[in-house]
Amino acid sequence: MEASETAESIHLSDDTEEAIHLSDIEEAIHLSDTEDNKTDEPIDLEVSWEDVLDYRKLTVEDVMAKMFKTLEEAEKFYYSYALAIGFGPRRDTRGGLFEGELRRRQWVCNKQGYRDKKWLDRETDGSGRNRRKLTRQGCMAKFRVNYMVDEGYYAVRAFDEDHSHQCANPRQAAFIRSHWNVDEAALGNTNTMTKVSIRPCHAFEYMVEQSGGYITVGFTRKDLYNKLDQQRRTTPFESDSEGALSYMSALAAKDPHFYCRFSVDDEDRLVNIFWRDGNSYVDYMCWGDVLVFDSTYNTNVYGRPLVFFVGSNNHRGSILFGVGILGDETADTYTWLLSTFLDSMKGKKPTAVITDGAESMHIAIGRVMPEARHRLCSWHLSRNAHTNLNSKDAEKAFNGCMNKFQTVQHFEEMWEVMLQEFELRNHFWTTWMYGKRQLWAQAFFGDVHMAGMRSTQRSESMNNFVKDTLGAGKKKMVDIVPQMDRAHMRLRNNQVRDDFKTMNSFPVIETHLEDLEGHAASTYTYDVYKWVKKEIMKEKFLVTKGFQAAARMTIQCTKWQISSGNNMCTRLCTTTGD
Repeated sequence: MEASETAESIHLSDDTEEAIHLSDIEEAIHLSDTEDNKTDEPIDLEVSWEDVLDYRKLTVEDVMAKMFKTLEEAEKFYYSYALAIGFGPRRDTRGGLFEGELRRRQWVCNKQGYRDKKWLDRETDGSGRNRRKLTRQGCMAKFRVNYMVDEGYYAVRAFDEDHSHQCANPRQAAFIRSHWNVDEAALGNTNTMTKVSIRPCHAFEYMVEQSGGYITVGFTRKDLYNKLDQQRRTTPFESDSEGALSYMSALAAKDPHFYCRFSVDDEDRLVNIFWRDGNSYVDYMCWGDVLVFDSTYNTNVYGRPLVFFVGSNNHRGSILFGVGILGDETADTYTWLLSTFLDSMKGKKPTAVITDGAESMHIAIGRVMPEARHRLCSWHLSRNAHTNLNSKDAEKAFNGCMNKFQTVQHFEEMWEVMLQEFELRNHFWTTWMYGKRQLWAQAFFGDVHMAGMRSTQRSESMNNFVKDTLGAGKKKMVDIVPQMDRAHMRLRNNQVRDDFKTMNSFPVIETHLEDLEGHAASTYTYDVYKWVKKEIMKEKFLVTKGFQAAARMTIQCTKWQISSGNNMCTRLCTTTGD
């Protein structure tokens, strides 16, 4: 793993947290008359409906006879009892320590006591927010255990079962705050589902279905989101970028050919970053002749473009050579990215590059890889034609000039016909496009291997694929890097699948040129074979000119020849006849 600049602390500014009003915090803390009457840290007890089925039958005598080895057992008992009855408990007073054990612990109903008078008399702060509803009703229900030193266990010394309020019924008990608990299993399931693009709300519905209903799942959807947010905020990394770089360091430890380079600004903040793994290097060495270079947006909270280097493998499937996140889209930034990409690939340059037409990309390609043929995306040009031309027939004529396999001379003739027929001779857009025709017209790419690609649609499909992998919402870098790693896994699994299908099946020969089709089927992968087969099918439309057919005639084709002067494909044939 390499860095273009070193810094002790590299950080990106995280999302600004919501402002927390001090008055809300103070209002949420309700103190009783005694100094010790305070709630402790949040309680994480796994109490389910299976634990509470028989608690409604308990009498005061049954509870007073209970003994517990630990405070945790006593607490779980009272929470289970509270869930069965329909109220929420909270910790109250406690005694001092004796040989490491609390001598006394008391729990009360969460409606114990009353809200402090100062909160009732407080005027609104002008924010327009409603004051909290009253929940305290002076309930006297309580449960206290004392530590019996001689016996070594906790015994119940006080229990009051009477409540000053109506208790919740079983269908409402799930909404009592004291019984909300997103356990580690539920959190782990949600994290796993998030990795495969399942949103937390859908993960919650899945757990509701698994548990038998909203009552028995043990928490609400909001609780799950709060737990996930708490998990993100307790990350051991000081910044988002530090977490992303740490993840890449772990990848580099497993993959000796992993490559990462980044740059920072004067304040040691991460600006640009590029990374690829060892398999991407092998893929590029095999299939890196044609490179699709494109960016996508709305994937991260910083609004920075996510850039893909995409190609096509021997199954005509998409492969990902590398990924970059940039601070901006200037020519200098793209120059840095392309130079870094080539450095990671040991200097091997593609023969052709396809982009969406951004001028900054065009400048960067001219600087870094001037030998590569730069081609503009035909899909983007078709959309521009739809916007700038005055009729569908004119659009069709333009697309014909752009996509038809023909000579340069034929292109010039078609272009002249289009200008005359649709009165476009002085049209600004067509004049501008003609000036850079060598970047988009198929007639100028007859001698260049393009791997069957004319547009960045493969990259656009990759954009959709990646956004589907990332899921809904804008992500932080620490989320994007693992998800991109997973996107690599999915693409390579597709390639292994295609390899298996090609190895274990053979296409049925259907054309009249059986030997030629059979040779293509045995030489190429199935997806490339289908491409060749379409060309074989076109053979029946060939017209032979220049001689008179005899009663019996044999035509033997010896080879294909490409004349680079006028981009004309010529098939050399010999003929004999009776």
